[in-house]
Amino acid sequence: MGKRSRGRRSILRRAALLLIPVSILVVAVIYMAGIGGSGDRSIDLSGLSITLYKSPACVCCTRYAGYLSSLGAEVGVRVIDDIDGLMDKLGIPVELRSCHVSIVEGYIVVGHVPAEAIKKLINEKPNIKGISLPGMPQGSPGMPGAKEGPFIIYSFDGSIKVFAVL
Repeated sequence: MGKRSRGRRSILRRAALLLIPVSILVVAVIYMAGIGGSGDRSIDLSGLSITLYKSPACVCCTRYAGYLSSLGAEVGVRVIDDIDGLMDKLGIPVELRSCHVSIVEGYIVVGHVPAEAIKKLINEKPNIKGISLPGMPQGSPGMPGAKEGPFIIYSFDGSIKVFAVL
């Protein structure tokens, strides 16, 4: 075998080795940004600054942050050890809690709330403390699996009311 043939194989081998991690990275980004959701890829959250508080071990919270970022939001993730303590401090009703909490333009957003509800909150600016999609519903943004029914997003501020059904 000649030097030229070995040189081409070496170049092809290096190119293949480079494509593997690049392919994995592309799939990971698509996965993180696209898991779950309510088909709201057209919603633009550009210019929105969001601070998301999560526990150190929570993976779905990281995927949710990726989902919001993929829609244009600037998301700052803060890892804290006592998420329940923060929720107590913020006055989030126990029945509306989830694995993480975000602050969006002064509003509290609890859980895997679809962008459509966040956009509604920001556009309407209701006189409430915040909104929540309680628990960790399958198929919601950041959560794996298929959506099994409508997502009921609640508002809270002394009382709990339905804010949106998506």
